[in-house]
Amino acid sequence: MDNRPNDARMGKHRLHEEVVLPIDGLPLNVQDYINEVASVYQCPREFPTVAVFSAFSTTIGKRVKITDGKYTNPIMFWVVNVAPSGSNKTQPVKEVLKPLRNINRIRYQEFDAEYKSWVSSKEHNEANEPRFIQVLVGDCTEEARICILQNSTTGVLGYYPEIKGFFDDQERYNKNGGEDKLLRLYDGDDIYLNRKGESRPVVLTDVFMNIMGDIQPVMLKQAFGTMERLMKGLTSRFLFTMPDIQEFPVRSKEKMNSDIAADWRGVIHDLYYRNIDEWNPIIIGGESDKLYNEYFNTLQQKKEEIKATTGDDFILSLYSKLQIQAQRLAGIVHLMNFINEKDGVVRNVTAPEMEYTIRCMGYFEKSAMAVYEQICGGVSPFQGKLTQDQAIREFGRHVEIVNRTWFAKGINKSLSQVSRALNCKDKP
Repeated sequence: MDNRPNDARMGKHRLHEEVVLPIDGLPLNVQDYINEVASVYQCPREFPTVAVFSAFSTTIGKRVKITDGKYTNPIMFWVVNVAPSGSNKTQPVKEVLKPLRNINRIRYQEFDAEYKSWVSSKEHNEANEPRFIQVLVGDCTEEARICILQNSTTGVLGYYPEIKGFFDDQERYNKNGGEDKLLRLYDGDDIYLNRKGESRPVVLTDVFMNIMGDIQPVMLKQAFGTMERLMKGLTSRFLFTMPDIQEFPVRSKEKMNSDIAADWRGVIHDLYYRNIDEWNPIIIGGESDKLYNEYFNTLQQKKEEIKATTGDDFILSLYSKLQIQAQRLAGIVHLMNFINEKDGVVRNVTAPEMEYTIRCMGYFEKSAMAVYEQICGGVSPFQGKLTQDQAIREFGRHVEIVNRTWFAKGINKSLSQVSRALNCKDKP
């Protein structure tokens, strides 16, 4: 794959071979909305497409899961748009997320009224204090994010226009296992928060948080290319878009079609307040299961090839996560397609929906490989198998480890092992 930028004089910044995230498997009104956003904001179609996936799955949240009969997954969607500065990454996404922002405002007004009533009540106490329920969050401390997840009745979307800042915050709280909590969050595991001065930890179960952000290609290595994030699989848990950015267009006064925009806002608003208990769970079976099985086994074959050649642990992890993400995206696609069906609940993912999902995953696979090439400069840091000591030593060659104790806690290893690895004079 040729990942080299074109000559700057050509007015293009080509990130990877020409491939476009398809939308033909989505409802026609959703396709119209995506195309309208892309046209008005003069941006690659990928940006509004993944924003639509994120907003829709956040609105469903933890209320509906998808199962293949063996594994059950939330329809969680973590995605990052990768493009140079000036390619209009942010505004199209903000347009798509407007209904979530409006729900946030409504929820705050409800909270504000309840809080004022609670304060004036003679029986108010900590146990019955009102809680602000958010669906869209930005920069906040780890503890604040935990509280938001505690209060959430559906799901939460963390949107970070510059996602490197989000990861910088994780490093700030690394001594408390901030990134480990993200891994457990993605996998649907329980999250424990041990607060200073409290004997009992806070336990979060059945939490749901989508993550969406933007980043410039030059910042990829700093945000996603650290040895720890590659080793632990945090990077491979994200899907990426890396569109081909054409010459930057001149200013346009075109505005969003009010009817198309209102239709999208109505879909999200109605879905958020709708009782959808009877939709759970969405099922992969029959013809859709056959298609997914073919896709799954194709990735298994690719794993065998990687294992027999480079032994690249990141790519092995990537293929494993794509197998999970395909199920999650299939759930999102299915729910988008049948939400307005008049014939009642349809829980089974159809073959056309799975076929479309697999084509989308082909795009995300190519984009992930392009991201990896951008991070590593075409040279994999995982050539052959690394021992744990070698991996620690390799990390120390690229990043100054100021506090070995905190570093050891962050990667869940003993201080003695970290010191032994870093003090060793042998080559990695």
